[in-house]
Amino acid sequence: MGTGYTRNDTANNIADGNVINAADFDGEYDAIEAAFNSSSGHTHDGTASEGGPITVIGPAQQLVATATSINPSTNAGLDLGTTSLQFKDLYVDGVAYIDSFSGDMSIDTNNKLQFRDADLSINSSADGQLDVAADTTVKFTSPEVIMTDDVRLQSDAAVLTFGADDDVKLTHVADTGLGATAASGFQLSLQTSDISVDSGNTIGKISFNAPLEDSGTDAILVGAEIEAQAEANFGAADNSTALVFKTNTSATATERVRIKSDGDVVFKGAAYDMAWDTSANALDFPDNASAVFGTGDDLTITHNGTNSSIVNTTGELTIQGDGITVQSNTGTEKYMDMDVNGAVNLYHNNVKKIETTADGVDVSGDISVGNLNVDGNTVSSTDSNGNINLSPNGTGTVIINTDLDVDNVNINGNAITSTDTNGNIDINPNGTGIVKLKYNNSDVFVTSATGATLTGAIAATTFSGALSGTIASATTGTTQSAGDDSTKIATTAYVDNATGTGTTASDANALAFAIALG
Repeated sequence: MGTGYTRNDTANNIADGNVINAADFDGEYDAIEAAFNSSSGHTHDGTASEGGPITVIGPAQQLVATATSINPSTNAGLDLGTTSLQFKDLYVDGVAYIDSFSGDMSIDTNNKLQFRDADLSINSSADGQLDVAADTTVKFTSPEVIMTDDVRLQSDAAVLTFGADDDVKLTHVADTGLGATAASGFQLSLQTSDISVDSGNTIGKISFNAPLEDSGTDAILVGAEIEAQAEANFGAADNSTALVFKTNTSATATERVRIKSDGDVVFKGAAYDMAWDTSANALDFPDNASAVFGTGDDLTITHNGTNSSIVNTTGELTIQGDGITVQSNTGTEKYMDMDVNGAVNLYHNNVKKIETTADGVDVSGDISVGNLNVDGNTVSSTDSNGNINLSPNGTGTVIINTDLDVDNVNINGNAITSTDTNGNIDINPNGTGIVKLKYNNSDVFVTSATGATLTGAIAATTFSGALSGTIASATTGTTQSAGDDSTKIATTAYVDNATGTGTTASDANALAFAIALG
């Protein structure tokens, strides 16, 4: 027997053929119990007096000891300690293979958890800091990696890649920002996690802020912003969203432009908004809002709710087109139309009244003017009768201040009057032309190269001046004989102031006639 056991039966009572008393067994059992005492018993370590090694222990021999290891009888069949009965320290000089940890594993101070070699390790170089070292790559194969605070890539030109093929990359550009590349064009998606989106809610937002600074000299505000905003409560068939652009100068950015879900674009103004209406393909200006053109706002187009105006303050206002038409708002009535290389037409009540032609202007209807100046030589009529009527109103007259050259003059009145200072009226035919005075469409007085021919009777109250030439005898007159100073014509001649019974040729100069035509 090994250390801790002293045989109690010194008298050798427990032997073959002897009577064994209870005292013999009682003492021997006490000695055996003492040998297995936890503090004073033997060790079974295989040394002299300690008994042979115990290689199998446990109620079902679950733990087997060999010359090089201690193993469970079955794989993963035994626990080393429990949650309430734990081992204190574990010292392993070699490799430890542990499939999993269900509790904390503590590595004191700056000791490393090393993998493969010294270049692959995890350790804490300072309190609050965890260092992960690798030759090339630290790879996370978990479906999700959660960082509760900052992630810092402290290398200029650092690259953050995404995708199984690293097809999306964010690259740091020193002191500037990030460069983004993707195999099929870079896309950035901003999505809300709120499953109940109401009208006015923000779907996504990009804000541009002034820098944080200790001095506080800058306005630490949102200087500009791009926001996706819900236009209505989202539903199964409605996710209408507007894109809002905001800027400002000395305050938090406010809305300047809104692109609505239907494509309309609203430009915000201090008093009025302007909108691009997609469905109407029109740029809408509200009442009193103006479209302004030119560096000096030289051209302005405005509608005030009642009237519209186009105001040009510099240079000429030019309207160009191969054809230009001015018409009513319904398009049913023309006011004016113009054609390239063609006519300019003016209308009244949709009826053409004035038309320009290659020769001048055609007018349909009357012309009413204050004064008419004709810069040319001819006023002609295309009327079927060839009439040209000059009709003053009331007591007005037609005054011609220079020569009047006409083919025919028809006077629908009683007088031809001269306003010349001398009161002269000259009827002067050109060349061999004659002057005719008619009565009832029959010639009464006709001029010729040698004088004039008068048809009909002459009644005169007086006649003065020299009378010369030959008085042709009428068909009913008598022939004047030699030495007969009497006048014999078809009418009766009355001689005033006769000097005797006969009238001499010299006295004929004293004849006075009253001429009455008709």
